[in-house]
Amino acid sequence: MITSFHFYLKNRPKKNGSFPIYLRITQIRKHKYLSTGISVREKEWNTKEERVRRNHPNYKTLNETLELIERNARKVQSDLNRTDSATAKTISERMKVTQNAEFFCIADELYHELKEEKKYHVHKKLKVVLKKIEHFESERNLPLARIDSEYLLKFERFLRLKYGNSNTTISKNFQLIRKVINKAIKKRVLTNDPFNDYKVPSESKRESKTKLTIEQIHAIEALDLSEGSLEWNARNAFLFSFYSGGIRFGDLCCLTWDNIIDEKLVYTMNKNEKSFSMELTKNQLEILLRMNDSSKYIFPFLNESKDYSDPIILRRDIGSKNAQLNGKKIKGNETGLKKIALLAGIDENISMHVARHSFAQIAVDHGISVYDLSAVLKHSSLTTTQQYLKSLSEDSVNRTMKKLFE
Repeated sequence: MITSFHFYLKNRPKKNGSFPIYLRITQIRKHKYLSTGISVREKEWNTKEERVRRNHPNYKTLNETLELIERNARKVQSDLNRTDSATAKTISERMKVTQNAEFFCIADELYHELKEEKKYHVHKKLKVVLKKIEHFESERNLPLARIDSEYLLKFERFLRLKYGNSNTTISKNFQLIRKVINKAIKKRVLTNDPFNDYKVPSESKRESKTKLTIEQIHAIEALDLSEGSLEWNARNAFLFSFYSGGIRFGDLCCLTWDNIIDEKLVYTMNKNEKSFSMELTKNQLEILLRMNDSSKYIFPFLNESKDYSDPIILRRDIGSKNAQLNGKKIKGNETGLKKIALLAGIDENISMHVARHSFAQIAVDHGISVYDLSAVLKHSSLTTTQQYLKSLSEDSVNRTMKKLFE
């Protein structure tokens, strides 16, 4: 059955003298009407072309919206044709659903799902992206029907100009936007995938990660630091991470004395909830002997009296402490790891994560196989290890650490 789509001006003007534009859907002489949400004056409407005339100041934007509505209508018709249910009424009803669908509503659904699935890292990044879109829109309202390839391109330019985002950051932002779009398509509240006609910027070539040599590690160990100072705690954490095969700072923060069992370090990783166990080496034991074993946490970074049952609160405190240990300049004076690097004569920007990079590089330099390295770094795949096998046995991890440090 042939279906036609035509735009026309409603014959009754609004109070301001403009006429609403409607989409008329016709099939077998039966009509259904759908408001486009656009109104123009009669002299600004080209009846023959069914488009807004050039004498309207926003004619380009309005005509793009009309074209998008028509494309969506034809896409809805095509989808309904698969089940032989495409009528003027069903097309109109589906269009009303898709036109009323709102981006932030779908995004909020995804946001809460990620939290329930304990994907806190993605959950946090999505929140940042939504704030950027809200800034771009100047409000928290964005009809899904407005999002097309042109909209995505404009948002990309906005990220470059307002935030100075690189291709890599923009690419990661759009990965999250795409998750929202895919959810909307799955819920059938969006018909056209705007990413079909939009090319996401390629991620920039990754810069070489900062890595320290074993000599630089020893230089950090040799520093005479005041016990209990920020730098003293930062060094202990940095070295323990290094000698523990690059344990992530988020996991290191949460270590309690209960994680030390029969001279083994046993813990569950926050990132993927996998359990991990390794025999403690001499280097790790020396660091542990310096710590206060009457405290709950091995390292004095989290608040013992605070309830960390909410992972959002936990991640926030870990992030805050990580930034503090990484250090900054205060009135021209370095603190934390920045000061440690200066005192040790290391001309590198050191952060807690550099301990992980350094361990990986030194392990490779000592001929440790990629399989054993993958196990120690707790990567879930060899691909991840080669870019920065599933976890191997505890014996493999212990052999690797002893070969390196004993």
